[in-house]
Amino acid sequence: MEQAILLFFEKLHTPALTFVFGALSFLGEGLTVGVVIVLLYWLIGGRVGEQLLFTATSSAAFNSALKGAVHRPRPYTQGFLKDFLAIDTPLFSTTNLGDNLSFPSGHAQATTSAITAGAFRLSAGKSRPKRALIWAGSVLLVLLVACSRLYFGVHYPTDVLTGMVLGFAVGGLWELVFRTCYKGRYYFLMGFALLALAVLPFAMSDDGVRMTGMLAGAAFFLPIVDLFRLAPPPKGLRRLLRIPVGLVSVGVLFGATYFFPDDAGFSLLKWFLLTGSATLLAQGLFKVLKI
Repeated sequence: MEQAILLFFEKLHTPALTFVFGALSFLGEGLTVGVVIVLLYWLIGGRVGEQLLFTATSSAAFNSALKGAVHRPRPYTQGFLKDFLAIDTPLFSTTNLGDNLSFPSGHAQATTSAITAGAFRLSAGKSRPKRALIWAGSVLLVLLVACSRLYFGVHYPTDVLTGMVLGFAVGGLWELVFRTCYKGRYYFLMGFALLALAVLPFAMSDDGVRMTGMLAGAAFFLPIVDLFRLAPPPKGLRRLLRIPVGLVSVGVLFGATYFFPDDAGFSLLKWFLLTGSATLLAQGLFKVLKI
């Protein structure tokens, strides 16, 4: 059944659809989702920004751990496809994905978790027709990103379906936490981080190290940001100044960690510190600069 679905999408291959689905896959990239979440955290702040960040980091670490534990081969390595689209561009690639990291789909899970969190926040307090419209648009975008992974033959249908279910579950869990026990949200985040760190040695992968480092960084630095109540976003266009300042904050630390040795421990530390630069350091600069 899965092969039949993949071959159906393969028959749709055209240059125009390849461009469209390539753009959709780019939107679902973990890095793209992460950048968007961080920008929203800087520009919106408060409960909404926190919830998006909590959801994205915990979902990414969970997905990476499962990939590393399951090691499911991708369809194109098993002869399931007749015409694999090998694309490698700076923005989107179907190569070097990790041939044994098919399950579950990171694109489907990252997109679903982030959009679920956003849909819950956007629909809060809205009328029933507006809520229905928000959720319909959210589901459509998730399905399009999921279909893009099938179009390129880099995931099985069960990979993307599982990723969507897990993404919705993680997004729904954080919605429940923020609604019912907001004051205890950091304990849940620390629990996610400790679990990810405990599982990492048994499901080791480059993505797993990166995402676990980011989750651990969020669990460590975000309570400090909240403790000092650093710089809520200003009103108006002045808040846009946060983008270049925040990017400089992250860029400087990224440059400093460039010389770290190339091993898992230092990679974990690197992404831990980068999350700190995007949260605590950036927020401190916002407060100093009054933006």
